Amino acid sequence: MVRLHEKAESEAVEALKRAAMKLFAERGVDGVTVREIAAAAGQRNHGAVGYHFGSKADLIRTLIVDGARLINDRRNAALEALAASDTAPTLEDILGIIVYPSVDLTPEGEEECYNRFIVLFAMTHRALFMEALGGQWNSGFKRCLDLLRGFMEHLPRAKQTERIVFLESYLGSVLAAREARLADTSRSHPTWSRPAMLQHLVGTMAAIVRAP
Repeated sequence: MVRLHEKAESEAVEALKRAAMKLFAERGVDGVTVREIAAAAGQRNHGAVGYHFGSKADLIRTLIVDGARLINDRRNAALEALAASDTAPTLEDILGIIVYPSVDLTPEGEEECYNRFIVLFAMTHRALFMEALGGQWNSGFKRCLDLLRGFMEHLPRAKQTERIVFLESYLGSVLAAREARLADTSRSHPTWSRPAMLQHLVGTMAAIVRAP
């Protein structure tokens, strides 16, 4: 009986997180109420968010950290595998480690929402976003940036930093747009659904790094 109760609790938590992520990605955190999240998650109790997470703000923090931790773990694993190889990493190798861990964050068949949620939230609530991260879950990204600077030695340090800011903004906006198009089932989106699209994204990011 206890195990059944724990299973039901776990399923409720995951349903609330999925529902909240989708709603936040579509409308932003300020445009969604806890009642709407509970209803979208199939919870009869309108206080389900408070019961399981404490508050809407705590739910938002949980969503941010869940995704950031997964991406960070993937990036660090890819960097370790790259370091263990016998060949020197290329610029495209490093950029691929920045890009690919940020996609396919949900189980197969579920709608991707994390990048849309994060981009929108960081734009409107930057301080809260940084507070939620707490200086954690970005070690893999920092390692990638250190390696990227090695490919930008033709630029002064300040210009390198500008390029990195451009890359970060470009990456987030493109991945968020990709998620939005793929979530639209009213028509096909061949440009965004092609597997080679992400490879092309890496190539255009490389062009930003290499530009004089």
